[in-house]
Amino acid sequence: MKPLYKTIVLLALSVLSLKAQDNEKKGFFKKYPFVNMTEFGVLMGRTKFPMGYSRYDSWGRPASDAITYYNVQNRVNVSVMTFNGIYLNPKTAVGVTTGIDWYNTNVLMPIMAGVRRQIAQKKEGGSAIFVNLDGGYATNWLNENAGFTKTDGGFVLNPSIGYRLPMRSGSAWLVNFGYRMQKYTVTEDRSQEEWSFKSVETRNLNRMSLRVGIEF
Repeated sequence: MKPLYKTIVLLALSVLSLKAQDNEKKGFFKKYPFVNMTEFGVLMGRTKFPMGYSRYDSWGRPASDAITYYNVQNRVNVSVMTFNGIYLNPKTAVGVTTGIDWYNTNVLMPIMAGVRRQIAQKKEGGSAIFVNLDGGYATNWLNENAGFTKTDGGFVLNPSIGYRLPMRSGSAWLVNFGYRMQKYTVTEDRSQEEWSFKSVETRNLNRMSLRVGIEF
C-alpha cells in the first residue's frame, strides 16, 4: 500500500504543479496581452537589372573581365508580414515579425524584431495613429536559385506609420505606409573547366511600402 500511497501523492503534486504553471501563464498574458498583426501589401520603387556585358568571347559568353550593363525600371512587388508579440502597456507592443517578400525572381523571408507604439488617439478604445519599427535579417530559405545565379539574404529595416480602426469584435483594421530597405547578394558563377566568369553583387533595395491588414 505504501508504494500506491506514494504514487497518489506524487500524482496529486504533479497536478497541483501543472495548475500553478497554467495560472502563472494566464496571469502573464493577462498582464501582457498577446497580439497578432497580419498584413498584405506592395513594395514600390525603382530597381536595376542586368542588360548585357561589355565584352564576349568567340563562343558568345561573357569575357572574364567583362563589365555588366544595367537598366533601371519601376517595380511593384508583393509582401506579406505577420507580427506576433505582447503589449507591455496599452500603447506599446514588442515581438517578432516574419513574412515573405517577392522581388521578381527572388523570394526573401525576413525575420525581424518589431515594435508597435501608439502616438495619437481621439478617445479611449477609438481609432489611433501608431508607428512601427521592424529590423532584422532576410533569409533565402524560400528562394529557388536559377541557373548560374545564387541569391543570399541580408539586412532589412522597415519603419512605418499606420492607422488602427477598431471593430466591435475586439479586432482592428490596419493601414500602414512606410519605407523598406533591403540588402541581398546575387552571385553569378558561369565558370567551367576551360573558362571562368564570376560576379558578386550586393544590392540595396529601397522601397515605399503600403500594407493593409488586421489585428487580432
